[in-house]
Amino acid sequence: SVTQTLITSQYGTVTGVKTGNVAQINVAWKSANTASWDSGNFGIIPEGWRPVADVRGTWSGRDGGSQREFLLKTDGTFTYSNRGGSQSGDFFATTMTYIVA
Repeated sequence: SVTQTLITSQYGTVTGVKTGNVAQINVAWKSANTASWDSGNFGIIPEGWRPVADVRGTWSGRDGGSQREFLLKTDGTFTYSNRGGSQSGDFFATTMTYIVA
């Protein structure tokens, strides 16, 4: 298996573990957009770590706030979007597992 930092920015990191054609990515993000239905961009996942099909994940937040949807596209674009209500700008973390292209 291979472990690698895939994205690093002032807002956080995305790391990955890959075995064969299965990857797990771990997001540790320091802050987020707070507006209802707003979105943010983690960055671009490098080739060799991109999914065979678009992958969606969710983060349920806490106490009904800070619910987010994650989208990792086949071109490596990795984003999140807030899902209504009050949104915390604080740290959040999530994990996604998918098949690598």
